Amino acid sequence: MVAITAAMALGAAQAGLGVAQSIAGYKAQKQEYLNQTAFQDAQNEFASWQAGFNSKIQDANKQYQYWTETVQYNQNFAYTNALRNVELTKAIRQAEVVAETRAAAGASYIQDSDAINDAYQQASMQEAVATQQYRWRSLQARASVQAMEGEGKSIDRIINDYARQQGDYETLQAVNAASRTRQFTRQQAAQVAQYLSRYNSQKFYEEQPFIEPLAPFAPLPTLITPAGPSMRGGGPSMGAALLNAGSAILGGIDTGIKTQSRLNAMKKPNTPTGPGTPP
Repeated sequence: MVAITAAMALGAAQAGLGVAQSIAGYKAQKQEYLNQTAFQDAQNEFASWQAGFNSKIQDANKQYQYWTETVQYNQNFAYTNALRNVELTKAIRQAEVVAETRAAAGASYIQDSDAINDAYQQASMQEAVATQQYRWRSLQARASVQAMEGEGKSIDRIINDYARQQGDYETLQAVNAASRTRQFTRQQAAQVAQYLSRYNSQKFYEEQPFIEPLAPFAPLPTLITPAGPSMRGGGPSMGAALLNAGSAILGGIDTGIKTQSRLNAMKKPNTPTGPGTPP
């Protein structure tokens, strides 16, 4: 009875030790899994916080750069507009000068042209009057000669001489009229040339073009890259621990049975045929 109790105690001790080892191993694996999981969660949380912090820093830098570029753009825009205003002022002043110059050229042309035309008309009128008076005196002279009631070559010669003198005078007047007309034409052409010269002496001011400065673009928010997927496995299995405990129990039972069998074999007396054979 003592042997059976010792064998069973040994088997139970072995089984208990196996169960205890299984439970302790399961707890150790579970604690290790929890530690790794907590560390990975903390690491992921820190990586997410750091990514958000870096994103805020980058957004702040972008906003500062955008503000700097906006200030520079406003300064360039104001400077460009100031230059354009200067160019516009120059163009307006020059346009006034051009208008005054051309108006003065037109007025001078009209005045000088009218003066030349009046002089030409007056000279033509005087010439016409002089010609008419000469004709009248020639007719009077010929009429006076004819009134003498004389005949002969001397009378005819006198009348023909008056007619010749009248013809010579009218021819000379025609030559003078043609010369005066050419002079009038030259003077009018000179007035036109002078008018065009004065008209074109002042040109409109060509404004210098300026390139419009480019406005800066508003920055886009920084994209936060999400954390990569974690290769987290499953925790330790309770079933495996129970299976190991069951195996330890069965091993303890097996050890107890084998130990009991050996103790029973040792209690039998020795015989010639072998240990444990009755006499």
